[in-house]
Amino acid sequence: MQKPALKLRRLFLITAVYLASLPGLTVGLRNVNVRIPSAVKRGDNALLICNYDIENDTLYTVKWYRGRREFYRFTPKENPAWKIFTKTNEIDVETTQSNASHVLLRNVPTSISGKFACEVSADAPTFDTSIVAADMEVVELPTQRPIITGIHSRYRLGDVVNGNCSSDYSKPAANLTWWINDIQVPPNYLRVYDVQRHLAEHLESAVLEINFVVTVHHFIKSRLKLKCSARIHDIYVQESEKLIEEDRPRILASGRSPDMNMYPFDQPGEADEHNELFLIHSNAAAGLRPSPFDWNRTVLILLFPAIRILGQWGNLLAGQRSDRMER
Repeated sequence: MQKPALKLRRLFLITAVYLASLPGLTVGLRNVNVRIPSAVKRGDNALLICNYDIENDTLYTVKWYRGRREFYRFTPKENPAWKIFTKTNEIDVETTQSNASHVLLRNVPTSISGKFACEVSADAPTFDTSIVAADMEVVELPTQRPIITGIHSRYRLGDVVNGNCSSDYSKPAANLTWWINDIQVPPNYLRVYDVQRHLAEHLESAVLEINFVVTVHHFIKSRLKLKCSARIHDIYVQESEKLIEEDRPRILASGRSPDMNMYPFDQPGEADEHNELFLIHSNAAAGLRPSPFDWNRTVLILLFPAIRILGQWGNLLAGQRSDRMER
């Protein structure tokens, strides 16, 4: 034979189910959602919020889980209303700032990264229960800006730019991006390396290579700005830059004595004679009357080949005459 208390409870449940099925008379727990930060810096506090609409019902309990393990419970009808279920000191709950709608975690370590869930239960007669979860990652930030290596200060058109950007010792590894003149570079400029894992420190490093041929559109007023940015979620953004100058061919200084071999037609010889004749001919064609000095110079130029032949002939005769005397 059933006890009267058990009969009464069953009656309440049947009545609650019937009332809940009637249009316009729905009561109980609704709109359960959580606001959990997607990323928190290691050592900071993390505030986890659980929103819900209990309507005309009464709250029975709110439970918080990390993975499948409960670490905090709030029951309004109990004294004290809160309970802590952590077996280690990994999750440190600030009970004075936690209640039925939120829980505050202090000095969070990287080891608690994962899925956090809020479970809300209504009291009798509905006993509605809803659970909602979201991921939170505790981040170890790099100690310095991203490092750019392999980039020179000057490049010429047609040169190949090849360098690396690295961000070391973080958790997780930073997302790296290359920029040319503040424009994100296309994927064909890049080479992505696997994340380097440092097992002893439980940290990671990232490296991203850039490789492209310098063209005229890369330079703005003979300058090229190369930038690498490192990002971890929305809590860390750092950049490093390299300014590159265009290396143009140098022009020969005017004060330097030119090499005579560079100008073969400036050598003394027959070219000068022809040049002089050309200038006199040009002056005559232009109707310019040459000066007596020009006429004398012209005569000497015309006679110079004959005088040179006569000199050579005289030397030859003198040589023959000396030979005869010796005999």
